[in-house]
Amino acid sequence: MSSETDPSAQVAASYDEVGDAYFQYYRTAPSEVFTRYENLFIDQVTPGGSVLELGCGNGLPMTANLAEKFDVTGVDFSAGQIERARRNVSGPTFMHADMTTLEFPDGTFDGIAAFYSIIHVPREHHGGLFRSIYSWLKPGGLFVATLNSTEDEGSYDDDWFGAPMYWSGFDVDTSRRLITAAGFESVSDRVEVSDAPNSDGEKEIHLWIVARRPE
Repeated sequence: MSSETDPSAQVAASYDEVGDAYFQYYRTAPSEVFTRYENLFIDQVTPGGSVLELGCGNGLPMTANLAEKFDVTGVDFSAGQIERARRNVSGPTFMHADMTTLEFPDGTFDGIAAFYSIIHVPREHHGGLFRSIYSWLKPGGLFVATLNSTEDEGSYDDDWFGAPMYWSGFDVDTSRRLITAAGFESVSDRVEVSDAPNSDGEKEIHLWIVARRPE
């Protein structure tokens, strides 16, 4: 992988290529941890409210589940994933965009979810992204996200379902500090371990953040 490669562009191009394989491996039977936080988000956001999903992928299963309860805006780096989402789920507004360059008016959303998406964003953008997410939420709005549990300045797997993939993030304490510095009140922040699907004992380990913009 060239050092000149734009990580966001690489993530987008790779999901264009391998989005279907990723879905079949990871999302046809979501883990207990994924489902628990999805249900938490659905249960704690105002019914009928406006929600933003950062990293909506192909829309399955989460966007479809959110669309049953909320007015949904789904965003993804990958044009291919957005095309799939539009085919798979009717109702939401889908946007092909880099979440770090999005602009919404202050107080637009009742809830914002970012499951397994910020982990693909170069970590130097995380602090600014958290501040943006804070501003997009209404007072009392809920933010639920998956972040790294360990330090990663930026790493590539050259053969992830047959395409290159990029991840980045901070250790748990640094992520907690960035969330607090953005203005959030923490509801919970736990390192969760789940069985990776379709694997022989492989584990997924992530920091799950649940936070609110204060009233």
